[in-house]
Amino acid sequence: MGLLAQQRHQVILEQIRTRGRILVADIARDLNVTEVTVRRDLSYLEKNGLLKKTYGGAVLGASEMNLSVRYRQTRNLAAKRTIGQLAAEVVQDGSNVYLEAGSTCYEIIPYLTEKKHLTIIVNSLHLMARLHEQVQHNIIILGGQYRQERMDMIGPAAEQAVSQLSGFTAFTGADDISLDSGISGADVATVSFTKMVLRRASKIIFVGDRSKFNNPALYKIADLADLDMIITNTNPGPAWADACADNDIKLLYPPPGLS
Repeated sequence: MGLLAQQRHQVILEQIRTRGRILVADIARDLNVTEVTVRRDLSYLEKNGLLKKTYGGAVLGASEMNLSVRYRQTRNLAAKRTIGQLAAEVVQDGSNVYLEAGSTCYEIIPYLTEKKHLTIIVNSLHLMARLHEQVQHNIIILGGQYRQERMDMIGPAAEQAVSQLSGFTAFTGADDISLDSGISGADVATVSFTKMVLRRASKIIFVGDRSKFNNPALYKIADLADLDMIITNTNPGPAWADACADNDIKLLYPPPGLS
């Protein structure tokens, strides 16, 4: 049975703030309603300036454009800060690191203040807003097609820039991680760009809170065996410990009571 209109509107807005874009067919399936109903909901929300309809779906409206980033940033914030601190501890002075345009990588940045002479690569204006004060580091920002809903740059220009880089440690949050599917994402453009970044990286570190485990997204980014380290906010369980040991992956999380 479908949800009431107000409930559907709340679900639609939450999904579009999280993903940046939605498809009518996906929402209809998720909410167990017809595509006609979803289109009617999108028209109502567009009239109220909350989104903009596109062919087959919708993106954030002008009044909501950067709210998607801020919304993701506030989810599981304490866990992300814990992960950020642990991640910064594995960064050595003078090293080269890539920080993905995600809310977990955003929380690594404050803990890099005491590091010396890092080269930090980003494709995100959101991350740059926090990074620009750390003048002791060399910052490389990748240009490309700017996506307002994510405040990042992707596309051919960004991919060309990445192709010229190597010898860096990539911190990636992806959308999900699972034992069978590795790391995956819901946005095909982000996934394509991330794959290229990881191919150029000399070391790959997944950073993500416990909610990202065991719920694979649609598009695969990398196998579990491709990772060098997993950093999370709590013990993910014995199956993960075994898988990491089998694949020579370092699993890092805080002691009980500190997550």
